[in-house]
Amino acid sequence: MSLKKRILTFLLSIIMLVVGSGLVYGVTIYRGVLTGSLSAQDLHIKEGLDGYVANVAVFGVDGRDGVDGDRSDTIMIVSINFNTSTVKITSIMRDMMARIPGDAERYDSYEKINAAYEYGGPQLAVKALNQNFDLNIKNYATINFDALVHVVEAVGGVDVHIENESVLEWLNKYIDDTNAHVNRHDPHIESIGPQHLSGSQALAYSRIRFSDNDYKRTERQREVVGQILKKSFELDLITGISLMSRIYPYVETSMTLQEITSYAKLFMNEQDKTMETYRVPDDGHVSDGYLDGVSFVFPNNLEESAIALHRFIYGAQTDYQPSATVKEISDYIANVSGFVGSGTTMPVLPGMQPTEAPDAMPEATEEAEPYEPEASNEPALYTPEPAEDYSTPEPSESEEPIQTPSPVLEE
Repeated sequence: MSLKKRILTFLLSIIMLVVGSGLVYGVTIYRGVLTGSLSAQDLHIKEGLDGYVANVAVFGVDGRDGVDGDRSDTIMIVSINFNTSTVKITSIMRDMMARIPGDAERYDSYEKINAAYEYGGPQLAVKALNQNFDLNIKNYATINFDALVHVVEAVGGVDVHIENESVLEWLNKYIDDTNAHVNRHDPHIESIGPQHLSGSQALAYSRIRFSDNDYKRTERQREVVGQILKKSFELDLITGISLMSRIYPYVETSMTLQEITSYAKLFMNEQDKTMETYRVPDDGHVSDGYLDGVSFVFPNNLEESAIALHRFIYGAQTDYQPSATVKEISDYIANVSGFVGSGTTMPVLPGMQPTEAPDAMPEATEEAEPYEPEASNEPALYTPEPAEDYSTPEPSESEEPIQTPSPVLEE
């Protein structure tokens, strides 16, 4: 496989990874130039971790017209190990309670981790990941769900199974909403059962969240993305280049072309390469409940979750021990979650300022089901076998955007 096609397939796969997990709208690239950057001095980078592993944060954001703020609807960590030639994907539950670092205008607060992107864009979102899990993330990519429309059209559509009338009703509402946003006129779906979906229809199908629960929404997204991923590997180079030119307006990253090239070479070194996946918090360290009427996912023991995450990323032999900061955050959340029961309303504790992000959705009178954590036996994205389970802050003149050294890999 040529270097150009490796790079294209790598970028397409990263986009598919995020699209398949629920991101939505926001435009951040202009004329095909990747414009993101981060300030190294304020990322709370954990020193002393394995230098052969590059961790990249991947975000999907909700930033449509009429929606205040851009909360990250999808949060993932892509870990690329240059020693073992492996790629590992960690999904961070967006409703997980975490410490959101403060700044000159606001104090530290304990909220849903996806609030970090709303308050400070990728700079604060990466800092929050590093601080809550003792990580050394220095790069990010943010992707817009609108890219899915172009990708589905490029691969010739996708085939899905509409389960029931409720899903069908909501699908058509979302098709109307999606058509209006992406300036399309794709028709309604007329009946339940097997259906072939166009780009706008597939995007609408992937966004449905009000007919059942979040687990089913994720299942539908993976139903779509599984077909897209398989078909995208079969695209010829010319089609791939054309597709990427249409997707560029929906992607922002702090990675340099050199870094992307190095990652792509590794990522596509073996044609049948698979990716391991993991979720934080996992089923052994999570509970859910309500705080002042707002639903949260609580990591029951953040220290143990951080240790498990480091073992997943760096291997079982890692000697990582949680920092004092992670222990402090863990103790606070444990104290809060100790009050939580299903449907329980809790008082707002000192330092706790949770807010509920508005949902980007068609008009409806029906309320969403309470959040239910994903089951651990859910098929892992891109993994054939079960695995354990925009405003970017401008750097000051004194700060240089981060450029992580990339291993030199030959074509």
